[in-house]
Amino acid sequence: MRKKKDEFKFSDKYHPVQGIVGVVLALLVLITSCVLFYISSTSSGNAGVWIGLIGVLLLIINIIGFVLSVRGFRKQDIYYHFPIAGILLNGFLFVVFLLLYIVGI
Repeated sequence: MRKKKDEFKFSDKYHPVQGIVGVVLALLVLITSCVLFYISSTSSGNAGVWIGLIGVLLLIINIIGFVLSVRGFRKQDIYYHFPIAGILLNGFLFVVFLLLYIVGI
């Protein structure tokens, strides 16, 4: 008798590209924002306008990643790992950016 782990499982499911791109954008925003936080802290908060502009661009990229992850989540017959990870990461980063801007104002 064959064990269950030896059986093949054929499925038409796939990983949606929008979900993968959403996760990649979230990781890009996370790494870049950590670098910006480090640059700002080493310059004692006087990093300049360019750091703030890059932060706003990261917020826009974060929103794009969230929208792509939601679009990937709406597809049928997919694996939901990447869209859920993209929604969670981008949502968390959006809340962090929102709190940062509220406290900064």
